[in-house]
Amino acid sequence: MKMNKKGFMLAEVVIVATVISTILVFLYISINRMSIAYDKRDRYYDIDAMYATMGINDSLDNSYDDVQYYRAISNNSFIIFYNNNNLKCTINAYYVKSSLASLGLLKSSLGNNESDLKEYIDYLEDNIEFENYNYLILAKLIDKNDQDKIYFYTLKVGDSNEA
Repeated sequence: MKMNKKGFMLAEVVIVATVISTILVFLYISINRMSIAYDKRDRYYDIDAMYATMGINDSLDNSYDDVQYYRAISNNSFIIFYNNNNLKCTINAYYVKSSLASLGLLKSSLGNNESDLKEYIDYLEDNIEFENYNYLILAKLIDKNDQDKIYFYTLKVGDSNEA
């Protein structure tokens, strides 16, 4: 008697299912990492934050007309609260000397509710070059309509090579 050998054996199906599920898990992990990296890049290098930071730098060079008030952190650092009603966001700018120590001082002066800024400063400490600039202006933009939308940008100010 001849047996009908059409179809797959159970072992073949299990092996193929295991291989496919392993590939899908690795794809999910890769896409998830890429999504997190994109979100970080989107929040840390926002074009609106860049223009706002440049505007704050211009305001510091000219006058304090748009600056609501500022609070000194140390001799070389202060926080600028920039609140223009025409803007769709509130801007807090942090003006610090371009060094790891100054960023550490800024981070230690922040409250517990500033965990997003502390995370950004950790990112800066690992990814920014300090030696060519005198000061940094860190801008934090908070959307007035959605308080969960927070964007950052850092502007390097002053060339230390200038005499």
